[in-house]
Formats: sequence, structure tokens, C-alpha cells
Amino acid sequence: MNCKNCESPLEKDAFFCDNCGARVVKSRITLSFLLQELFSSFGWDSLYFNTLKKMISEPNKVLSEYLEGTRKKYVNPFAFLALAAAISLITFNIFKKEFVELSVSANGEQFKEIQRVAAQDLSKLKDISPEELIKLQKKQASAKFSLKFNQVYFGFFINYFNIVAFLFLPLYALMSKWTYRKPHNYGEHIIMNAYLQGVTLYISVIAFFLAILIHPNIYLASTILFIIYYLYAFAKLYNQSFKTSLKKLLRFVIVTIIVIISIALITGIGVIIYHKVNK
Repeated sequence: MNCKNCESPLEKDAFFCDNCGARVVKSRITLSFLLQELFSSFGWDSLYFNTLKKMISEPNKVLSEYLEGTRKKYVNPFAFLALAAAISLITFNIFKKEFVELSVSANGEQFKEIQRVAAQDLSKLKDISPEELIKLQKKQASAKFSLKFNQVYFGFFINYFNIVAFLFLPLYALMSKWTYRKPHNYGEHIIMNAYLQGVTLYISVIAFFLAILIHPNIYLASTILFIIYYLYAFAKLYNQSFKTSLKKLLRFVIVTIIVIISIALITGIGVIIYHKVNK
């Protein structure tokens, strides 16, 4: 019998080819075989999960070694982020209804009020002036637009979560670069944030399930865990004291507020333009 990959002769009971190292396959592809291949590829001892374990226990070691050139020990940072984003995407799509409910729970009362205004039957109102009716109609139109906007936003976010994760990567890198200016450059911060963001996506998935089972606020509070994890990773990487980490936290919060305001302004302008175009 010859190797199916390089055609070299094989011994009768050989499991691997002595010439090319390929595994000798003698059985057909079955469901059992596929499951074995899956778990052998993504087993707890695989490169990916070794990277994940290290990113949880010693994130500074992964980041510093990878940046310094030790890369065979760890999975590629973008592949690491891509798989985490894919798992998050699958999870949020399976539990789409629960995800939307959790996402709007931060403004629960306000959202319920918007729903009430949008569903109100203005034709049944009596003893109301034309001016007041016009105001209510405008308010209702605004509420309907807000509901539609949220529906489109969450639909896009859920369907393209993996793309959103990569789009935000340069932004996160910019924030961390501004917070921790030396000695790493912007490109190195992109690498670091790819690893860190991959871990935070797993935190969000775990928090999501806990929120469904226990309380919605757990998912909303996961943002605090993201910040704590980022500070922990960078504090370990730069050998910072607790006092220095608090100063960095303050700078990070300031940057975050600036970014949030900027995004809100851009989103608001986009909403206004969209509303005028489709009026």
C-alpha cells in the first residue's frame, strides 16, 4: 500500500507516512469520525484553547511573547478574535429575542413609553385641539421611527456581529494606545486588542446566559468586567502599581466618554439625515 498523499510505500500497520508525515486513513468519513476530528482540532490541549487559557491566567505573557516574536505557541490574534466573534454571532442569533430584550432593558421604562406612544390610537382622542393633535402625531411618528431604528440597528448588529467586532478593533486600539502610550506602537496595540477583545466576547456570552437565567443586569454589568480585564491585562504587561492603574483607568474613562459622545453625535446626524430622506 502506498501513501495517498506522496505515493511512498507504507508498511502494513503504519499509522503515519515515514516520508511526508501524513496520517494513514483507512476508514470512511462518518459522523463519529467528524466529531473526533472536531474535538481533536479544538480540544482543550489545542493551540487555540491553550491561547485562551493563557489569555485568562497570564494575558501579559501571551501579549509580550507574541509581540517579541514567539508566535508558534499561540494562535493568530485575528483568528482568535474571529472564532470568538463567530461563537458570539451564533449565540446571539439563536437567542435573538432574548438578546434584544436584554439590550433594551437598560432603558426599560423609556422603551415601554415609546412603545405606548407608537401604539396609541389618536383617532379615539376627544376634546383635543388641532394643535395638540398635530403635536401628538409628531410625537407618535418620532416614537415609531425610534422603534424602527432600534429594530434595524439590532438586526444589523446581530447579523453582522463578527464584522462589527473587527470594525471596532482599530477604535479599541486607538483608545488603549492613548491610555498606554509607550513603549508599543499603534500596530502592536491592534494585535493586543485582538486578543483582549476575543476574551471579552467570551465574557459577554457567559454574561448573556447568566442574564437569561438570573437577571438582565448581569449582561449590562459585563461592561465593567471588560474594563477590569483590560486594566488587569495591561497592568500585568506594564508592571504597574494599583495607584498607576487607577490613573490609567481615569484616562481610559475620559477617552471612552469622548468616543461615546463622538459616536452618539455621528449616529444622531445619521438618524437625522435618514429621517429627512425617508420623511
